[in-house]
Formats: sequence, structure tokens, C-alpha cells
Amino acid sequence: MESNEKNLDEKETKCSNGNEKNKNALKSISRLARVKVWLPYLVNQLGSILYYKVLASSNLTLSVPICNATAMVFSSITCVLLGEKLNHPGKAALGVAMVLSGVAICMYSSAEGLKADDHGMRSGNEEL
Repeated sequence: MESNEKNLDEKETKCSNGNEKNKNALKSISRLARVKVWLPYLVNQLGSILYYKVLASSNLTLSVPICNATAMVFSSITCVLLGEKLNHPGKAALGVAMVLSGVAICMYSSAEGLKADDHGMRSGNEEL
């Protein structure tokens, strides 16, 4: 008799585990219907498409640092907007400012190089 009870208990446990798995799967699927779930994913995917489009159509020495830097800056801004607690907010703000300064320097030096090329001057990056 005890073995029959054990078998029934095991079957009930298996069924309840199967039901729990089904419930968890349904919860996961129902979360996809929420805008708060798929909208950030969609924005992320659009950002990836834009990233590859920029890489394909522009100067890599300028576009790669800019894209990577802005990804870090937007991640930091998003953390603040979502209300995440920063351990060192001053350091984070300083980091963002330094990254943006570096991007500005890259853009300025690239623009200066283009001006020099327009005037028939060598930019110094060309081989003889």
C-alpha cells in the first residue's frame, strides 16, 4: 500500500511540476504583450541597425569611437532615469563628461583634417 501511495505522490508531484512549468511559460508569453517589455527591446534593435548602418557608410576611425562612447553615455543616462542607485554619481558624471569631451576632440580633429585636405595640405596621416 505504501508503494502505491508513493507512486501516486510522485505522479502528483510530476503533474504539479508540469503545471508550474506551463504557468511560468504562460507568464513569460503574457509579458511580451506589455509595452514596457517589448518597447525597450525594439529601441535596442533599432539602435543596433543604426549602428551597423553608420559603420557601413562612414569613416571608421571616427564612427566607431563615437558609437561606442554614446552607447556608454546612453547606458549611464538610462540608469539614472530608471532610478538605479549609483555608488559614485560624481565619478559617473565625470566619466560621461570625459567621454563626451573625447568624442568632441575626435570630431574636431577630423573636421580640421578635412579642412586641411580641402586646402591642398597634407594631414600627416598619409604615406609618402
